[in-house]
Amino acid sequence: MESLSEPLTDITRRRIVTAWANALGVPPADIRRDEWVFVERADLTAVVVVRVDGFGLVAAPAKILDRLGDVSRESLLDADALAGMLASADPIGSADLLFAERSPRSSPSSVIPARPLDLATMRAGVSAAEWEESGLEETECQWAALNPAGDPAAIAGFSRWRSELAQMGVLAHPEHRGAGFAYAAAAAATDAALGAGLIAQWRSRQGNQASRVLAQRLGYTPLGVQAAVALNG
Repeated sequence: MESLSEPLTDITRRRIVTAWANALGVPPADIRRDEWVFVERADLTAVVVVRVDGFGLVAAPAKILDRLGDVSRESLLDADALAGMLASADPIGSADLLFAERSPRSSPSSVIPARPLDLATMRAGVSAAEWEESGLEETECQWAALNPAGDPAAIAGFSRWRSELAQMGVLAHPEHRGAGFAYAAAAAATDAALGAGLIAQWRSRQGNQASRVLAQRLGYTPLGVQAAVALNG
């Protein structure tokens, strides 16, 4: 299926930028497109960098901010490169940020609200790393796409983030990948998030091409990049 990404409205873009500015502790009125804002966050044990819709934001403890002013913007958004410049730091990762404000096309697959057994079955069928990357552990509600035998072939869900956004999570069982089940589950979760008045946000780890392709098939539009580095000590 081809990419169905569509341009986001100006109102939606503003809501997204405002949500991220608030998340990093920056007054939205203080940011400008094509400029970067560095904000001191004594409460953080990480460096968080985001560039969304042309706005650049960096949040970190003061002692780290002093060392980031001369770092290239490309390196700021590369978690591996950024961690390599800082002592006692580990990359959490870099991810593309995609967003949707319109419901995806429906799927013929059977989709139901996920049951506890569906989640347990899915978790048992994938690696710990896949489960963690999916983000399903943090989601508040989930939907399961069922295979013909009635077992969960894929599960997707979302959690409300910063009052404006719904952070999405999705995972397909290895035996059913590429068969449309992940699309069906994610379409149901996206539709529910939009129905709750939220903008759907999809984080796709850079290098995970399958995740990005799925998001764009669902109609998600790329709008930014996020990087994060954990500070040790």
